[in-house]
Amino acid sequence: MKTLVLGASGATGKLVVAELLKKNFTVRIVVRESAVMPAGIIGDSRVESVTGNIDDFDRDGFEKLVLGCDSVVCCLGHNISLKGLFGPPRSLVANAVKNVTDAVSALGKPVKLILMSTTAYTDRSRGEKNGFGETLIFSVLERLLPPHRDNMRAADHLVYGIGVSETVEWIAVRPDSLFNEERESGCDIHESRIRSPIFNAGKTSRINVARFIVDLLENADLWRTWKFTMPVIYNRE
Repeated sequence: MKTLVLGASGATGKLVVAELLKKNFTVRIVVRESAVMPAGIIGDSRVESVTGNIDDFDRDGFEKLVLGCDSVVCCLGHNISLKGLFGPPRSLVANAVKNVTDAVSALGKPVKLILMSTTAYTDRSRGEKNGFGETLIFSVLERLLPPHRDNMRAADHLVYGIGVSETVEWIAVRPDSLFNEERESGCDIHESRIRSPIFNAGKTSRINVARFIVDLLENADLWRTWKFTMPVIYNRE
């Protein structure tokens, strides 16, 4: 199986690529010219590296990226800096997700798509609601913080723009308060949030997110369980 990984040079993206290689997937990655990737990834014959900024790819470019892939994993995110938070591209994730789904539809071959989302996204299609304080804070974030708005629009595209599709089977994995951990640890997967992402946030290690993403792609039964949903992953306390 071949998987396209967007955001492969990021903290979680690198772990996803490493986990895919452990399971003997072939991987196509898109990395900026300035990106630093582990030698073990770049030097692996199963990794095809495409150099470029994902926001610069046109529709034809996305079709070429998706061509020959059975699945796509999007771990794109904005850098935590003034330029990354408030500078262009402001719709990095949403544009990439839409371009991927458009490319898959144009090619006509079914593809699995996993978006690394966030518990800040409220899945109203499954009855999730925010309290007054959460609603107020999320409203302010959406107006003042472009990366938050970008992540919300990317998830909205899957839920409301794609929905249940025969061509694009998608899952949006929602971790809470990402942190680094050297080894996998116990974690729990839930259909919806069980804690407030604002007032009672949990924690999720990046390695657990990466492992869950690869398990979804490798295990057909697990994929059927979660497709077209937005599972929430928490580290076990």
